[in-house]
Parts: sequence; C-alpha cells; structure tokens
Amino acid sequence: MAIVQIGSQFWTKENLAVESFQDGTPITECSSSEQWAELASTNTPAWCYYNFDPSNEEEYGKLYNYYVVSSSKSIAPSGFRMPSLGDYNELASAFGGNSLAGKRLKNNTNWNTIRRQSGNGDNQSGFTGNPSGYIKENGEFWDFGWSANYWTSDSGSIDATSVRLYWSNTNVVSIPANMDMGLAIRLIFGSGSYTGSLDFNPSQDF
Repeated sequence: MAIVQIGSQFWTKENLAVESFQDGTPITECSSSEQWAELASTNTPAWCYYNFDPSNEEEYGKLYNYYVVSSSKSIAPSGFRMPSLGDYNELASAFGGNSLAGKRLKNNTNWNTIRRQSGNGDNQSGFTGNPSGYIKENGEFWDFGWSANYWTSDSGSIDATSVRLYWSNTNVVSIPANMDMGLAIRLIFGSGSYTGSLDFNPSQDF
C-alpha cells in the first residue's frame, strides 16, 4: 500500500519520487555533484538519486533540495501537502514520543548493522522509514544506510526544519538543514479522513 493510516493521520508510505510539479513543470534532475552545487547556488528546484544511481529509487525514492518544497508550484497532488514539524511530532506521539518512536517508524530492513548492533526498527507504525541518506550542498553524499532525513514545511531565511531517524537510537529528531541539501520527502493528507484507495501512489498517480 502506498498510503498508511497512523492514528488520525494518513501518510505516504514511500519517499516521494516525482520528477515534475503538479502542473507538469519538470524538476531538474542532477547527474553530477558539480551540477547539484551549481543549481543550489541559483535556488533552482532539483532532485537526484542517491549516488546518482537510478537503482536506488524503488526502495529510497529521490532526494530533493528545499527549493522544490518552497516553490509556488505544488509538489503534492490534490488533497495532500508537505507535513509540518507539528505533523511529525503528532506522528511520534502515537509511539511514545520523540525519544522512542524512531524504532516504530524505521523499516525492519535496509538499515546498517555494526558490531552486531542492527539499526533496523520494527516498523510497527507502517511508516517504513528507510535510510536514504542525503546529499550535501556541495554534492557529496552521506549517511546511506545510516539515517533517514525528511523535509518539513517549516523554514527560516537560510535553513529549513528537517526530521531525522538514525540507525543507533530510537529518536525522532528535528534539526535545521541548509536548503541546498537534498533530503527525502513524505506527504500527508491535508485534513479530515482520507477516503481514497490506500494503493494510491502520489509518485505515479497524479
């Protein structure tokens, strides 16, 4: 299923993987670190695969800079929207709060293991958080297998608020992230009860 109900919320179950805004305007694909940094310097909405490798899309979706989120053109199909930090906090509260919910939000596979310590969660929530890592402002990739990082709709003048799950703990942490970075995106149903198909895939079914 592409949509999962968690408490009274309805979340996309996979990371977003669209290549255009809702009106059909293409979002620029980056295929090199140099191109990523160049587009970031002009605040151009852009996306890439982790390591520029298309085989990562099925499990991990795409990574987007914040200019995709802040654009006046919507990335979300009708009825859905970018989640706020408050939405993520409500999500975490359903599983013991921000210090405990990470285990319930992380997928039960794909996370790295070191010294016999597994980073996998139990995915009790159905959120299926995968460790998609991120791309830095300069186009360097980091943390694949170690962290899941999601944009929120909350932002300041330079940074935007992101939410992180990390392999070695159960925390759901909010941290500022430079808008030039590339993180994953999840969507949430706007308000009220979602009555559509749980098989709806916002990455394919615009």
